[in-house]
Amino acid sequence: MSSSKPYAELPSSANNKEAVRAFTLAVPDADLTRIKTLVRLSNVASANYENTHADKSNEFGLTREWLAAAKERWENHFDWRKREQLVNSFPNFKAAIPVPHRGSPSDTSIEIHFAALFSKKKDAVPVVFLHGWPGSFFEFIPILRLLSEKYPDEAGLPYHVVVPSLPGYGLSDAPPAQRDFGLADAAWMLDHLLTKRLGFTSYVIQGGDVGSFIGRIMGARYPGCKAVHLNCCRVAPPPDFNPDHLDEVDKAGLKRTEWFTTTAVAYAMMHSTRPSTVGLVLMSNPLALLAWIGEKFLDWTDPASFPHTPKSGASSPSARDRYPYSIELMDEAIAGAALYYLAGCAPTSLYPYRDLSPRGKGGSATEHPSPDAHVNAPKILGYSFFPSEVMLAPKDWVARSGNLVFFKRHDKGGHFAALEQPAALLEDVEEFVKLLPAAES
Repeated sequence: MSSSKPYAELPSSANNKEAVRAFTLAVPDADLTRIKTLVRLSNVASANYENTHADKSNEFGLTREWLAAAKERWENHFDWRKREQLVNSFPNFKAAIPVPHRGSPSDTSIEIHFAALFSKKKDAVPVVFLHGWPGSFFEFIPILRLLSEKYPDEAGLPYHVVVPSLPGYGLSDAPPAQRDFGLADAAWMLDHLLTKRLGFTSYVIQGGDVGSFIGRIMGARYPGCKAVHLNCCRVAPPPDFNPDHLDEVDKAGLKRTEWFTTTAVAYAMMHSTRPSTVGLVLMSNPLALLAWIGEKFLDWTDPASFPHTPKSGASSPSARDRYPYSIELMDEAIAGAALYYLAGCAPTSLYPYRDLSPRGKGGSATEHPSPDAHVNAPKILGYSFFPSEVMLAPKDWVARSGNLVFFKRHDKGGHFAALEQPAALLEDVEEFVKLLPAAES
């Protein structure tokens, strides 16, 4: 397969290039008309104490004001076709990947989508960016843009950049309906894509949220994965934990994590124990889906990444001259909800939670402290600390779960680091990749 689009030529290592096809995102007009109609006809609940945050505590969830404003914006201003143009400005592909059965290829295959920037440099390092829930490959578009601007010559790009839609998410197919599917299956399929389809003998994973768990599994189990960089790291306190030994940054991070685990994690319990119900509800109405994931976009990001939008366009407006939200972030939440709804993936995006929740089927087996998820030498582990992340860990905690060779704290940024602070995250990844040859030698 070849293409005239920059960065679109598959690497020479690719096996059976005909099995990887170029893909263009183009949602039918009828589907866009239908979703806009559903949004227009959707009801926003009347005002009450909780949805107006009358006590100003911000503890009850999404505000009615934000959802009403987002509904109006989706109806009258949000342009899905512009999002398509942005996606299609970069090379996109699909490849049929077998679904594993007991660690071996089965007779069933599904298509995995990925955006990519392929280099013509002979020693380019494959770097794979993995999203989570309620995210998508959309999160990494700013990094794709930064890379294409920094390395406008394909022969000078130091990396083969691959940004998949996880199985069951976004533009990838849903897993088979006749069998269970978990994080280990997703890890197997992504390794198959990278090593069997694209022919990479080694690669680096960068991941957040669900992608951090899948990335750790790949680092622990698959020889091709030589390095794992995380911006989200769930680790349990060590047995000898003494809070008095923490500095103020780590204390604030643990307080943020405590807020998440005590007051904001109910959604995950629902995902892990009642995914059928949640999936059916979310796909019944696009505005309901926006409310469910929009709350996370608002709560899990750093206000410094998406400051409230001025009403008048003034460069330094006072608080009263700003909306109580960021329109830029609202557009990202709308785009995410539209993708999940149009792709029909809201129900199948919930499967990881049975592995991630103690009350789910998988228990706590995939927690980062588990030996099954350690990234041990000679492989290397990196961690970027963004202060508004919802699962934060001190450096020495992370180091107990792998060969930590890179650690950096940032003063702003949250859970969606690639979307919020793309330049900072990319700089970290580039620094981390430079450590790979020394670790392998």
